[in-house]
Amino acid sequence: MSLSVPIPLAPPADVPSPMPGASRTEEDRFLQRAFKHHSRTFSLAARLLPQPVRLPIATLYLFCRTVDGLADEYVLAVGVEEAKVEIERTRRRLELTLDGRPPDALLWHRLAEVHEAFGLPPEPLHELLDGALWDIEGRPIETMADLLEYADHVAGSVGAMMLPFLIPDQNQLGELEAPARALGQAMQITNVVRDVGEDWRKLGRVYLPQDEMERVGITEDSLSGDTLSSLTWQGYVDLIELVMDQADALYAEAERGIRSLPINVQRGIRAAARMYREIQNEVRAADHDNLHNRAFVSLGRKLQLIARDDYANRKARLMQHTSE
Repeated sequence: MSLSVPIPLAPPADVPSPMPGASRTEEDRFLQRAFKHHSRTFSLAARLLPQPVRLPIATLYLFCRTVDGLADEYVLAVGVEEAKVEIERTRRRLELTLDGRPPDALLWHRLAEVHEAFGLPPEPLHELLDGALWDIEGRPIETMADLLEYADHVAGSVGAMMLPFLIPDQNQLGELEAPARALGQAMQITNVVRDVGEDWRKLGRVYLPQDEMERVGITEDSLSGDTLSSLTWQGYVDLIELVMDQADALYAEAERGIRSLPINVQRGIRAAARMYREIQNEVRAADHDNLHNRAFVSLGRKLQLIARDDYANRKARLMQHTSE
C-alpha cells in the first residue's frame, strides 16, 4: 500500500488489512497484530500496562512507526523532495485529526479517538515529523549534543506524547515530561548503537558523533568493511561504550521518573526500559561488532529482566571479558 494515500499505516505483508466494513473487533485485531509485528519488545511490555491504555499505545506507536517509515523506506523509493512533500501532507492530516476531522483511514480515525480520550499534546507529534525531516534531509550528527537533539526529536517526543496515557493527574505532565523524554532518548541511542552497520549499508547514514569518530580515527567508509586495524578497533569499542554510557545515564534519569508513575503502570514502562537497554549488553556480548551483527534480546532474557534487573552485573562481566 502506498504511503502517498491518506492512510499512513503501511500494513506488514503477513498481517492482513481489515476489509472494508470490518467490525471494530477485526480492526482492533489488525492494530494489535501490526503493533506486535513492528515491535515485539514494546508490544510485550504493553501487556503489563492497564488494559484501557494498551490499544491507544499500539495506535500511537503505529503512527510513530509509519512516520519513521517515511524517513527510511519511503525516501529511498521516491527521493528526498517527494518524501519532504509527504511529511507535510502527513502534518496537515495530523492537524485535521487533532481538530476532530480525521482523514478517512483507520489509523487517523483511531488517533482522533485517542486524542479525544486522552488529549494528545500536539507539540511532540510535530517534533516527530521534524525528526523525520532531519533524516530525509541528511542532516549530520556532528557532536554528542546533536545526537541527543536528534534522539529527542524522534524518540523523546514519543515519551512525551504517550505520557497522558500513563498518569491520572495531568498536573504531573510538567514534572514527568523530562524523564519521559529521557527514556525515549535512551532507547533511540540504543537503536543507534545496535544499527551502526545496518544504517550505513542500507541508508548511508551514520548517527555516531562525527567529532568522536575523528578522535578515535574512525571514518564513515571504514564502517562498511573489514578495514579497522586492531588499534583502531579498540578506539571504536571505546566510542561505542561512550555512546552507551550516555544512554545508561538517560535510562537512570528515566527510572527516577518511572518511580513517580502509578503502581499499575510502573511495571510495564520499567519492563520496556530494561528489555531495550539489554540490547547494549548484547552488543558487548558480540565483542562490540555492530558493523556485521544486529544485536537482539531473546524472549527468555526479556522475561528474566522483567523479574530481576541484573543489567549492571552482566555489563561488568562482559566488560571484564573485553579487557582480557
